Amino acid sequence: MHIEKIKYFIDLVKCRNFTETAKLNYVSQTTISQQIASLEKTFGVKLIDRNQIPIEPTQAGWVFYNEANILWKQYNHMKEKINQLQYDQRHVLNIEYATLTDIQGVLQFIPSFKQKHPNIELKLNKVPLKDIATFLEKGLYDLAISVNSEFYGKEKVATCPLYSGNYCAVVSRNHPLFHHETLTKAELYQHPLIMLNSNTIGNSYDLMIQHAIEDGYQPHIVHTVEDVETELFHIVTDNVIGFLPDNYLLNYPKEDIRLIAIKDTHHTYQIQIGYLKENTDPALKHLIKAIHHWFSQ
Repeated sequence: MHIEKIKYFIDLVKCRNFTETAKLNYVSQTTISQQIASLEKTFGVKLIDRNQIPIEPTQAGWVFYNEANILWKQYNHMKEKINQLQYDQRHVLNIEYATLTDIQGVLQFIPSFKQKHPNIELKLNKVPLKDIATFLEKGLYDLAISVNSEFYGKEKVATCPLYSGNYCAVVSRNHPLFHHETLTKAELYQHPLIMLNSNTIGNSYDLMIQHAIEDGYQPHIVHTVEDVETELFHIVTDNVIGFLPDNYLLNYPKEDIRLIAIKDTHHTYQIQIGYLKENTDPALKHLIKAIHHWFSQ
């Protein structure tokens, strides 16, 4: 099977249109149709529901799309490594992260590292939180920066703590708790809550539930959403309480939305770096050593 067929399918799912997919790949619409049909023949299933407008992947199509994404990333990662060997002595380390808050501390460290190691290039790649550990285990990235919950139970992954913090309650100005400086657990859990769903934050969703139970309460979650922007929208419009890390940079004025500390709670987090124990890349070893030194000061 030609790797280009996988790329065509990935683009088709994103574009939801054969014509736009053809334009994106500088080929004819017929070529795209033929290649998708060839994939369907190879696997013996329909991958695309052509009766839908815009077109929609079938259940098998979504499974194929998720796996194809990983395979396409692996292919490009391999090409990059081979090109490094052929053309120069640079070492490229691909770092994955999910949110800006995860990499804030590391951003201060990178300039000094690059100055000491000019032959090591660091590339940051933003990926969904739920995919952090999977992509790392499959070798798509050399290093991951994420909350510790994403590395739980991953025996192939070594970790190093960067910094720790607490989750805060997020409330709008119309909420009765808005003017509190801190919240007790009893005050927090008597109100309806909103959270990012497990498809977005992976293991962190279950961990938040576990922390609430450890606090002695069953959380009343009335909404789960895909992204922080939607979460903030419901916090403002529906007067529900959300959760964000204490170092999160809100784009809203403080008079409209506030982060409020929760007293004596299990809602804590740790930002860690994760990397495969079997990864013997010398450039990675230099980076890990430098990170250890930087964050131990």
